[in-house]
Amino acid sequence: MSTSRSQERAEPTCLYPTEDEIARFVVGPGRAKTWPSLATVLERGGFPKVDVMMGGRYWPAVKAFLDRRHHVGEHASARPLRRGEEGTDAQRPRPVRARS
Repeated sequence: MSTSRSQERAEPTCLYPTEDEIARFVVGPGRAKTWPSLATVLERGGFPKVDVMMGGRYWPAVKAFLDRRHHVGEHASARPLRRGEEGTDAQRPRPVRARS
């Protein structure tokens, strides 16, 4: 079974893809030229850096970073609950403060 070029892959071709391939997966081919500046900003927040020995960023770490950043996948519960959302302490009454 052959895959046509127009059909997108679900993952990069290897564990250490090129910056161009990561750019196409993360921001799409139309915005890939903005990737170098975006990657620099994301690195300040913990985005995986290019592994000098392997010549690329480790794709599973890139994906995990983006999943954490957007609170999806395994990291969906990592997002703090907002006021009014249900959670484990949703039924707990709020303490009453005395007015002074």
